[in-house]
Amino acid sequence: MSDRVRRLGTALVAAVALAAGLPFAAPATAAPATAAPATAAPATAAPVDPVTVTLLALEPHDLRADSTVQVTALMRNTSASDTGPLTIRLRRGSVIGTRGELQLTDTDSPNTGVASAPPQDLPGGLTPGQSRQVRYSTTVAHLGLTTFGIYPIALTVQSTDGTELGRLSTLLPYLPDGIAGSKVTLLWPLLDRPHRLTGSSPSKPELFTDDQLARSVSPGGRLDRLLAAAVAVTGTVRLTLVVDPETIEALDRMTAPAGYRVLTSAKTTVAGTGAAAAARWLARLRAIAPKHLLVATPYADPDLVALERGGNASLGQFQTPDLDETARVLGVQPSTKVSWPPDGQLTDTALDDVVAQGATAVVLDPTALPRGASEQNGRTASGVSPLPALSGQALALVSDAVVQRLLARGAGTTAGGPRLAEQRLLAELAMITAEAPNDSRTIVLAPPRRWNPTAGYAAAIAADVSKLRWLTEVDALQAAASTEPVDRGPLAYPPAARRLEISGKQVSTLGTVQSEVDDFRSALDNEDARQVLAPYGDAVRRAGSSAWRGSPAAGQAYASALLRQIDGLRSGVTMSSSATGDYTLASSESPLLITLDNRLTVPVSVRVKLTTPAGFEVRDAGVQQIPAGAKRTVKVLASVQRTGTFTVKGQATTPDGGALGNEITLSVRSTAYGGLALGITGLAFVVLVVAVAVRLVRRVRARGGDAPVAAGGPADRSLQ
Repeated sequence: MSDRVRRLGTALVAAVALAAGLPFAAPATAAPATAAPATAAPATAAPVDPVTVTLLALEPHDLRADSTVQVTALMRNTSASDTGPLTIRLRRGSVIGTRGELQLTDTDSPNTGVASAPPQDLPGGLTPGQSRQVRYSTTVAHLGLTTFGIYPIALTVQSTDGTELGRLSTLLPYLPDGIAGSKVTLLWPLLDRPHRLTGSSPSKPELFTDDQLARSVSPGGRLDRLLAAAVAVTGTVRLTLVVDPETIEALDRMTAPAGYRVLTSAKTTVAGTGAAAAARWLARLRAIAPKHLLVATPYADPDLVALERGGNASLGQFQTPDLDETARVLGVQPSTKVSWPPDGQLTDTALDDVVAQGATAVVLDPTALPRGASEQNGRTASGVSPLPALSGQALALVSDAVVQRLLARGAGTTAGGPRLAEQRLLAELAMITAEAPNDSRTIVLAPPRRWNPTAGYAAAIAADVSKLRWLTEVDALQAAASTEPVDRGPLAYPPAARRLEISGKQVSTLGTVQSEVDDFRSALDNEDARQVLAPYGDAVRRAGSSAWRGSPAAGQAYASALLRQIDGLRSGVTMSSSATGDYTLASSESPLLITLDNRLTVPVSVRVKLTTPAGFEVRDAGVQQIPAGAKRTVKVLASVQRTGTFTVKGQATTPDGGALGNEITLSVRSTAYGGLALGITGLAFVVLVVAVAVRLVRRVRARGGDAPVAAGGPADRSLQ
């Protein structure tokens, strides 16, 4: 038996028993299994109503004593049987007293049997799979709303025998006139992710890695929906618009007369198709920007803490040219006095840097200030707190954890429809207000950074701020200036925040790219360095974007692609030897002929680095200027101290010593005697000559010392 049939049967039995005045106990619903052993039976799924009900409209948003409550809903028969004639009506429960009780309604359906409005008949019913839009109206008096507060209500669908076939549960705020209400600061993020690697020079079409930004600003796209909502409330609500100079720059380059190109493979591109959509989107933003608080992030919305941890904090700082370019495109100078770090988290060091750059208000997640009380005298504390830093004093604009969760819920598919998600958020704001209706507190609404709400949800939230008499909109700077700060203790950086950062490997890779760019700058003159290397400065900052937090693999791939590109540029300068790589030196001091090849479009300054073994020395040939697209042969004077074959490693480098191209190996054979060898040989020759001379002298002296013997016998010699 299916759950649906079982539920219908249970309801029918209950109705019969109650009609007969008999007691009835419904069978218990199995609770979801939690950490069940492998042998445990699976948890029973919650029964599915035969008729689903989606909320399309609930008016008025701001309920008064004489209001008519109007509900528009879409009903759909999901069963395999006709429903028969139906009856719908609105029911309510008891007023909810606290935020805790309110939040329990998210998981436990509250009782709505306290009061009921008159029923409305739907004689035709629903056939299997059929959908039908219905409108239901009643009054505050019929619902019996007498006490101000938040009420659970339900639009129920019943068969003629009283069996409930479907239900739509929501919450109905009912607040009095003449209250101070709450101040609401609504951040409106118009942020995206990088879509360019190094781009192109201003005279050429900009090169994009994809065309997703065009889709986002086209009708129905994510950024288009967010901007449309801001346009709709301009003049009645002052939003805090948050923009990234990188995104504004990218959209502006898409509208350039030269157009833009999109990579389809490593070597092929196609023309981008979003120029018109980008121009329209920028024009709409330009029209409303002066009427809101326009706040800029640093270029590419950097992951401030990750960059600071990796020793690249400077990549996350504001640069005046970026802000000036944003002002040129939008016609308004963006403010840097409001800082919204990724996920609302900062370390003390990063905070010092942010405040040193001029921030006076910092938007934080409540977990960043966990030691202070979130409540005062049993009510929600105002969302502004002191935030001291070494470089100055700032104020924290602290969001509310539950409000954050409810805002994010509207970015997905919500059971009951986006209007139901909106109503749940309004109930939370109303409950905060009802805690102390005449004590105006500030509530900070900070949606997900790259918010992707369903159609209509964003527009509804923005409009609600202006519609409800118990809410007053203020921008971020107004909130900081007009709210009494609540001490929440010192700044904290929880372990969970660190796990959200872009990876250390990615930060290390972009650091390597930055080092290689800085080193290669020493090989170029100023103008050529600006032409060739300027795109890499922006690309490195894009590699450190917080947008990669949600896509770590894509972030690392981006950084690795950038490293390959700068390595490819540097490999355009190479060193080569003779055809065979073999050299023969016939004298103790002979030149080695080395060829330097520059395949780049700009001249480069290069050094020759030779690594030699003992007995083999080379002199520094100095910095060599190699014209663009040219080769130059360099003579490197070598000195040898002995004969033999030497293995020498050769490398072209920048003037600062960074390797260019691949290392080469030279084989050098020397047939010449070095100075020491000649000295030893000469000394040996001298010793040999002296030895021969001494021997000759001795021999001559030996001959001169003996008297000659005369002829004849002894007798004759005696007579002489």
